Amino acid sequence: MNIEKFLRYLRYEKNYSSYTVLFYRRDLEQFIAFRRELRNDADRMPVEGDDIRNWIMSLSEQGLSSRTISRKISALRSYYKYVSTQDTDAENPTLGIKLPKTRKRLPSFVRAETMQKLLSEPVTGTDFISVRDRLILAMFYETGMRRAELIGLQDVAVDNAACELRVLGKRNKERVIPYGSHLRDDIELYRSLRQECVGDCKAFFVRLDGRPLYDKLVYRIVKDTLKGVSTLMQKSPHILRHSFASVMLNEGAGINSVKELLGHSSLASTEVYTHITFEELKQNYKQAHPRAEKKEDIMEVRIQAIHFDATAQLESFIQKKVTKLSRFHDGIMSAEVTLRVVKPETSMNKEVSLKLLLAGDEDLFSSKVADTFEEAVDLAAEALERQLERSKKKK
Repeated sequence: MNIEKFLRYLRYEKNYSSYTVLFYRRDLEQFIAFRRELRNDADRMPVEGDDIRNWIMSLSEQGLSSRTISRKISALRSYYKYVSTQDTDAENPTLGIKLPKTRKRLPSFVRAETMQKLLSEPVTGTDFISVRDRLILAMFYETGMRRAELIGLQDVAVDNAACELRVLGKRNKERVIPYGSHLRDDIELYRSLRQECVGDCKAFFVRLDGRPLYDKLVYRIVKDTLKGVSTLMQKSPHILRHSFASVMLNEGAGINSVKELLGHSSLASTEVYTHITFEELKQNYKQAHPRAEKKEDIMEVRIQAIHFDATAQLESFIQKKVTKLSRFHDGIMSAEVTLRVVKPETSMNKEVSLKLLLAGDEDLFSSKVADTFEEAVDLAAEALERQLERSKKKK
């Protein structure tokens, strides 16, 4: 397999980002290494379908999720599709390969009322870093841009008079995003402080020394800020992009408009957010209608399995067990459940972490380890029952 030409094709002809090309490289090189370890003649003999099936089996035995395995096989498929365009006689060993089934997960998002409260809190108007970091969150939430787009945003691309900005998205596609008066005022304050503290800049967002931001810094700014207001396991810039799409659709924006604002090339990528809005609609119905389901059934329970896919039976068990906690307290807003396997060589290796968000932004947390996930869930739920009882007595 000669992957270098293929990777150059992705980067310079398909305009894939350097990060995407890096992922393709890693996946393809992992397959090459696996095949060389499996066969002595790997470099001389063409790849066969059985080689790929054996790799899938090996990845599964390593505990990789079906989603990750599917991504790696998709990289192989893309490579051989490219090869077939270069050599019409070349065989495609990925034909007939079935990918493992993956469960479709709804994107996580921060609720509109939480973001409204967060962005309405006062910030020191003379502190450049505080003003910049607040603007970063507002920019993500109010425009839906990607992290790379925010980092690459140029100062000349932000027209505060017209309340429009131009971003360079995936595959170098430019799009114009409108914004409102709140963001306009925040931008005006940031620019005045930036001129005072840093001076003239080509990049819109900069550090105190005038250099542009970088990925890890932006991620840390968002994570540290959301840590105090959200119980989501993942607190990344992309969560705010999800939140933008969710609130737009919930407030009546057309799906095609949201697609253009997000810079999606396909409507299918945007349609996933309609499932979020439907879940919101169901929650509103259950809370408002007197003949809707009982209170213990309306608590939102998010389940995350680390490095494996939880069975539908296990998720159903967790859903029922956790929602029953609402009998002990009226103010439970949502629950986050994380499942992971720790110390695989031991029997007591199933860990369940359970976090409850109560009205008033109070968090309760319990983590238990047991022989089975069901037992660990029982233990964590019992511990939280006692915490809920104590919480009620304090009030």
